[in-house]
Amino acid sequence: MLQMLRTHGSDHGIIGRVAQKVQFAGDLEALWYLRQDVMTVLSDFDGEGAARRQMRQINSMFKGRLPDAMGPRTHRRLGA
Repeated sequence: MLQMLRTHGSDHGIIGRVAQKVQFAGDLEALWYLRQDVMTVLSDFDGEGAARRQMRQINSMFKGRLPDAMGPRTHRRLGA
């Protein structure tokens, strides 16, 4: 997460704040919940599509390390 944030430079206020939260997260669960903040920052700089691709890499790092209920959700289209 930090590596992805730092590619945009930590001199931007929001990036620095999110990077600091990630750096000082107390455990894996805290990092899991910070994913949305990271996604928001990446979306602002790279666009949503690129941010989602980057988040897939982050999500894969959590696989098998968190309870199943905390895994990424599969979104289904309504009416499909």
